[in-house]
Amino acid sequence: MNYDGNIEEIEEIEEIEFPWLIFKLNNSLYTVNSKLITSIVIKPDEITFVPSVADYITGLIHLRGNVVPLISLKKLFKIKTDEENGDVKESKEMVIVLEKDNSFAGLIVDEVLSVENITAFEETEEIKKMYKNSFVKGVAKGQKNNDVLLILDEERITNIA
Repeated sequence: MNYDGNIEEIEEIEEIEFPWLIFKLNNSLYTVNSKLITSIVIKPDEITFVPSVADYITGLIHLRGNVVPLISLKKLFKIKTDEENGDVKESKEMVIVLEKDNSFAGLIVDEVLSVENITAFEETEEIKKMYKNSFVKGVAKGQKNNDVLLILDEERITNIA
């Protein structure tokens, strides 16, 4: 590409857009940027229990030679489980595995729905105040539907594992 003096053209090329993974916790939709996602797996039956850790850490799994701590987002966000709400249905729980600086974290979610490019999102102080733990950093709208998606701060979540 020849540079013609238009700096906006260069900035546009350098901007890399990552797809966003959309998933469910109970009836709410969340999204996380896919740049840290290494894999998505069905929640394994065998999880190694770890004593004396925060209640949102449900244990450890071995995945492709790596030890991955599992984080229950429902417990982290203090969301009632389906069983606590009186709903008994077959579990489809999935684990979204994130990697940052050679450390891993697995996020337990109810269901993975889709991967989309999200072009319009807003990170606001109001959202951060509503979610005092600031694991939620904004809201967005997906391209396939008009549902509001809560944007997770995947880097902050991986730092607690």
